[in-house]
Amino acid sequence: MKSLKIFLILFLTTNAYGQTDSIEKKVIYNEMISGKIEKPEFSRIWTRWNEIIKEIKTYPDLPLDQYGHIHYSLLKEYSHFNQGMLFNKSLEWLTIRYNLIPSYLYSNQSDGKIVFRNSVDLNTGNSCTYACIISVKDGKILTEFINIGYQTYYEGHYSDNEWVPERTVNFGIEQVYPVVLKRPAEWNVNLRLLRATNEMFDNEVNNLREYIINADQEW
Repeated sequence: MKSLKIFLILFLTTNAYGQTDSIEKKVIYNEMISGKIEKPEFSRIWTRWNEIIKEIKTYPDLPLDQYGHIHYSLLKEYSHFNQGMLFNKSLEWLTIRYNLIPSYLYSNQSDGKIVFRNSVDLNTGNSCTYACIISVKDGKILTEFINIGYQTYYEGHYSDNEWVPERTVNFGIEQVYPVVLKRPAEWNVNLRLLRATNEMFDNEVNNLREYIINADQEW
């Protein structure tokens, strides 16, 4: 018990917004401190959580804002590119990749803003919906992903000799994170969903960068 107290003290002095499972541990610890869960339950969850993290080895790199909300904000620099070219190539890329023509989104070259909503396939049975803000300024593109949600499709199947029809469920990212507050049976699924989200957003920003650089080299 003494070692656990020492560990908790060390844990609580670390940055709560780091990209490790410390953000989850802080959440469950606060649940105990506030009296929402009893100490035996906290100990059981803490132990099981550490087992899961040991199994998956890598916790998703969740970018949290100062309020603890997930907010993806990815910045890329483009030397020797003027604002007009970066802005127009971003619009061009959105049209080619997502068929998002200018009338489907907000774009204003004077303030360098492009804003749109989108939905993409994430993994088997899951798609991700989000709002995106692309800001072009001073040879940089800042891409922000907010209002993130998911849509999951379940095929029809038999359960206890009864037919369960197909269905589609929509839910926000707040129903996935904090993972530790969900049922332990859902932890692995939610962690995989968050990891796939991270990879998808990273890939999209990198794909935009490659498109801009390659387009410039072609000229």
